[in-house]
Amino acid sequence: MYQLGDDKLEVRELLVKAFASAWEHSDKHVDRDTYINSSINVIDSLQVGPEMIYGEEGQGLLEGELDHLPDLLRADGMWVYYEVPAENFFILTWMTDAEKAEAKVASLQGEEGSLACVVDLKQEWHREA
Repeated sequence: MYQLGDDKLEVRELLVKAFASAWEHSDKHVDRDTYINSSINVIDSLQVGPEMIYGEEGQGLLEGELDHLPDLLRADGMWVYYEVPAENFFILTWMTDAEKAEAKVASLQGEEGSLACVVDLKQEWHREA
């Protein structure tokens, strides 16, 4: 389990923190738990690299777990979350510091139909069974 200040965190934890952060920047038309749970459930595939995650949405997790969810990623910088719901994908990109992350978010926010934010690693959520 990730603790603030750790230098690594699991892919699954980063995803939860990213979806929780995205909800904070959304129109909040659904409650937070539903938003996070449905975001997790619609992941169809993940491509995981040391400084990037690309996720495609589709029919979602019908059974089992996605590969790479327990993999460890960097937690010593900042992560930027970017999604285009109409195109069914999201990207998480690692940045070296907050200034670069905020600049990246600012450059992405002008794109119509997208959501971009810095991931708040203090976000927590526990999936109900």
